[in-house]
Amino acid sequence: MNRARFSLLSIFVVFLSVQLVAFSAVSQKVWPEEYQTLMLKVLAIYSVHLTVILGAIFAQARTHLKNPPAELAWTAILLALLWNLALTWRSISFSLASQDSVRDLIKYLDSMSSASSFLVTGALAFFFTKGSQPAK
Repeated sequence: MNRARFSLLSIFVVFLSVQLVAFSAVSQKVWPEEYQTLMLKVLAIYSVHLTVILGAIFAQARTHLKNPPAELAWTAILLALLWNLALTWRSISFSLASQDSVRDLIKYLDSMSSASSFLVTGALAFFFTKGSQPAK
């Protein structure tokens, strides 16, 4: 796996982990059902993206992939950071707020993830499916 692919995987895993930790930090302040709903919502949002990434990694086996052009790699990394930040900042602010609504957070996560996933889906498809042939 090259640096761009590893960076994309790392971005998604780190931001998912940050959100899960943020929700765990407030688990005592919300109802158990709300905590479970938050955890499942974030896992559902990230499931498609991580499925593409992890599926491609496991499907590649031991082949060596060609490195993508650097400008495409940086563009994909920046878009992935932007998408993840758009979701994560709200989760962190929820965990730090003295008053906030789980319902409002879920509405935000639903609408933001679906409206902005175009930022990353094309890049993930390119980096984790294109060039999946062994380098010659």
